[in-house]
Amino acid sequence: MSKKMEIFFPDYSDCNLGIIASFLKHYQTVCSTPSIPEIDEKLASGKYRNVIIFLLDGMGTRILERNLPADSFLRGNCLRSLKAVYPSTTTCVMSSVLSGLQPVSHAWLAWSLYFKEWHQNIDLFPYRDAFTGEPIRRDEKNVLDFMDFRTIFPQIETSTDSVNIHCVFTEISRPRLVDLTGNYLTKIGSFTSLLETTLQKSKEPGRNFIFSYYKSPDDLMHKNGVSHPLVSEFLAEADQIFQRYADQFKDSLIVITADHGMKDMETHFHLDAIPPINELLRDFPAGDPRAKMIPVQPGTEDRFAERFVREFGNEFLLFSREEFLSKGFLGSGAVHPKVRDFLGDFVACGVSSSDLLYAPPGARPAAELKGHHAGLTADEMLVPLILIDGI
Repeated sequence: MSKKMEIFFPDYSDCNLGIIASFLKHYQTVCSTPSIPEIDEKLASGKYRNVIIFLLDGMGTRILERNLPADSFLRGNCLRSLKAVYPSTTTCVMSSVLSGLQPVSHAWLAWSLYFKEWHQNIDLFPYRDAFTGEPIRRDEKNVLDFMDFRTIFPQIETSTDSVNIHCVFTEISRPRLVDLTGNYLTKIGSFTSLLETTLQKSKEPGRNFIFSYYKSPDDLMHKNGVSHPLVSEFLAEADQIFQRYADQFKDSLIVITADHGMKDMETHFHLDAIPPINELLRDFPAGDPRAKMIPVQPGTEDRFAERFVREFGNEFLLFSREEFLSKGFLGSGAVHPKVRDFLGDFVACGVSSSDLLYAPPGARPAAELKGHHAGLTADEMLVPLILIDGI
């Protein structure tokens, strides 16, 4: 490891799923994850007709600090940081916040997971083969046969019939997000339209719960890195737009947060090109490049662990599947039947500036992105808790 990194392990007593727990508590339904006291205190006042969450993909605390001045609107209204649901990646975190479940119970653990039923790695949100990019027909292979869940929206509707539910999502939302939001969804294009549409929804009669999601800065950072001018420009514009619209939201409590942060990558390790590692694999590694889930041949576990440490030094923390689960990385509660399958035999968690890539023979090359997430560094694990009081 080139330099010591600040590491944060998952903490489900103080994480971004707690925001949803506060909302569910407010709407008199149950979530096993502890809620956020600062939000609970606000909502307990009974002053708010509208409860609104803006989730900006990838906008971790360190990203804000790197790209915006301390006196900016977003940083000035940030109470503190929360830890991200783990793995700190959109597929996992959004599945948690849209279900109210910790990852151990919903099993949507990564962008790409290995399904032994089809001997295939599937990119879950776009629903395609991870190695070819080809779309997968759901009438032939449907992951929902294994891992469907009920979203928070009917949970809220069941507990109270007096709340209007709206989802305002960026127009390129992945098919899975469109499925999860269903009839509640309104698609938008620009960031200004995100705020304008959310504002209009908040003006509808009665009580409104609004979940608004935007794709950036995640998409910009993957391509360009976390400090690229395009990232700074987007965040500066978003900061100005939030400030311009904030006073127009009446009778509203607004929470602004992120699913995860992001870190620049300095080194890309290709597991398929490292024979001492590749020759011990049992099936395709899956997961995210910063939280790699690795199956190995039976009886080679000790040999694999020794070789892994030798090859990658202090770039990753390596956990056996059972150690990973026992430490609560995925939370607590009922363990979904697919979780152990998905985790393989080992999980390698990034703690420096490297990622683990894999492509089998004949597959398209694995993408070497400039920015990535799902590791355990502060850059990836800390997300902001920003509260705007529209009273």
